[in-house]
Amino acid sequence: MVFFLVLYGLLTFALAFLAQNSVTLAAQDGARKVLQWQAGTSSLTARANAGRDAALDISRWISSMSAAPVQVAVCGSSGALSSSAGGTCSGQPLAADQIEVTVSYAYGANPLIPSVPLLRTVLMPASSVLSARATVHLGNTLGTGG
Repeated sequence: MVFFLVLYGLLTFALAFLAQNSVTLAAQDGARKVLQWQAGTSSLTARANAGRDAALDISRWISSMSAAPVQVAVCGSSGALSSSAGGTCSGQPLAADQIEVTVSYAYGANPLIPSVPLLRTVLMPASSVLSARATVHLGNTLGTGG
């Protein structure tokens, strides 16, 4: 029984660590995608949608393993430009040429492996959320689309 509990604890920690790394990578890749020019359009919304899609693509394995959505938001100084599954902006002030990508996953409410009732509050409380935020500055290209 002790071996099972130790193995279960290690597996739970490893999956939470892997999910946090994926959430962080999703935010970073989403922000990098916002920097890329989107062919055929000069719209900031198209760039924001591309960033959102890149973040969702990186974190797709979490959603498929848990059947709960990963929340993504791409925000500018005036608010959300694109979001998915109820993703929200961080609320931190942004410069006029700054874009942020926030990615979060309610791991405590939707663990990646079934929880053992006695260990749930110790390993990952229900209120635990894995989240990451990445920002980029578009420079003077914000108004010119490139």
